[in-house]
Amino acid sequence: MADRAVQRLRQEVDLMARFTQTYRRKFALLIDRFNGSDPRSDLQCVRLCIEAVDMMLASQSQVAQSLREMTTAEPAPAAKRAA
Repeated sequence: MADRAVQRLRQEVDLMARFTQTYRRKFALLIDRFNGSDPRSDLQCVRLCIEAVDMMLASQSQVAQSLREMTTAEPAPAAKRAA
């Protein structure tokens, strides 16, 4: 992978990580608010939806971390790649 492509991928990974961290904080506040009250059944559904989105954001954060690790890994020697 060319250095420029690696740099662009790293920038995208950093953006994904910042996005997920920002929105996970926002959702955490909402989840705490719903958990602290006595919500009606419709509010419980909203809470579950928010928690589901939070889990998706956590997953995306992990993907971002994996991509970051892949872009900083040493390339395999040519002999090993051919095997």
